[in-house]
Amino acid sequence: MATRTITLTVSEDVYAQIDALARMTSRSVEDFIEQSLTRSVSSLVDLDLPSLAQAELGAMEDLTNEALWAIVRSTANADRIALYDLLSERRDAGNITPEGERLLEHLSAEADALMLRVAHAYALLEARGQTLSTAAEPRSEQAASAERS
Repeated sequence: MATRTITLTVSEDVYAQIDALARMTSRSVEDFIEQSLTRSVSSLVDLDLPSLAQAELGAMEDLTNEALWAIVRSTANADRIALYDLLSERRDAGNITPEGERLLEHLSAEADALMLRVAHAYALLEARGQTLSTAAEPRSEQAASAERS
């Protein structure tokens, strides 16, 4: 399959979230982003999602821009990331219990769901004409108008 290389600029906060989620899923940042984008795009196009996830993403369309920006800025819980790292280390060492393995899978699914919500929020904001140059703060229409003047 042919591939293309793109350059994507994200805020330090977004990168830190992506890096943490990639570690949680034992992948490189590049692989995590590629897999997340692939899943997000194909899931939204094919609607090959569980009905609960489809409903959640569909409901996001009714959110205000401020609420979508809040989703974009949302982060994984630091304690859950630490737990994931610990369980991942135990799995790698061959010392994980079946319960630990189930919890690890659950934490990985949570990370994937967060990335899907963030990606969908970005897509909705872009479709609404929002400037996505930074995830740290939504740009007000007033600020955008002032820049155009």
